Amino acid sequence: MTIKDLLVQGNALLKGHVDAPFLDARLLLEHILGISHTRLLLRVGNSVDQESVKRFHRALNRRLNGECTAYIIGYKEFWGLPFIITPDVLVPRPDTETLVETALNFIKQGWMESVLELCTGSGAVAVSLKREVPYLSVTAGDVSRKALAVARENAQHLQADVTFVYSDLFEHIEGRFDLIVANPPYIPTCVIETLAREVQNEPRLALDGGEDGLVLIRRIIASVIEHLYPRGVLLIEAAPEQMIAIREMMSRYRNIQTFCDLAGRERVIAGTGSDLGLALSILNSP
Repeated sequence: MTIKDLLVQGNALLKGHVDAPFLDARLLLEHILGISHTRLLLRVGNSVDQESVKRFHRALNRRLNGECTAYIIGYKEFWGLPFIITPDVLVPRPDTETLVETALNFIKQGWMESVLELCTGSGAVAVSLKREVPYLSVTAGDVSRKALAVARENAQHLQADVTFVYSDLFEHIEGRFDLIVANPPYIPTCVIETLAREVQNEPRLALDGGEDGLVLIRRIIASVIEHLYPRGVLLIEAAPEQMIAIREMMSRYRNIQTFCDLAGRERVIAGTGSDLGLALSILNSP
């Protein structure tokens, strides 16, 4: 049986069950054979040994049973980098690259030196920012120790000097930052049971945003005053339908803006903290 035969088989088996059957089949087969996409294309007519065929079919069955491809192969590409992914972390989505892109646009204004990421998960955002702008001081926190272990491993193998902190949002975060970014859980609790099975298999802690999906976002906005420099920027990823409510929560911020993902949907909201900094100085005055 050739590589081409297996790709055709895999696509046919997954079709109607997953969103991208051919892509998933290709990624699984590349992983099983230990070869790159380019080498796979160059060898489509090559025969595959029987043991690899069996492993491929086992991987396809895992995919059919609701296990996402990233968990099966152990990594996911994000921002052009290969991140280690385990069932202890949320699989980074292309939508979240909008958060990285927006952050970089602010950083490139030239005055930012320190970044904090909340709810870091696999560390994909923090590591991507550090790799893009090496002079940044990057701190990342998460309430899951298992997620932090994965994030540290990613930072190590991608050679990114990021400081990781076990923290429930700002609980154990010290100091203030020029930029704070967050991709917190924002799916309403009642919606999670309606999602695709593979999504439901991801960590509930990284998905569940409470009754309206905004529980953690409210906490972030309410607590950020002590951790953001006066002209610093807060960036939050959320669902497009949540942006109006979040904008209202950020009424004390200046220069509130939203940024769209590749599908043209509002995905990231930003606000500068000058008014918050003024409020903090008043609170601290004798």
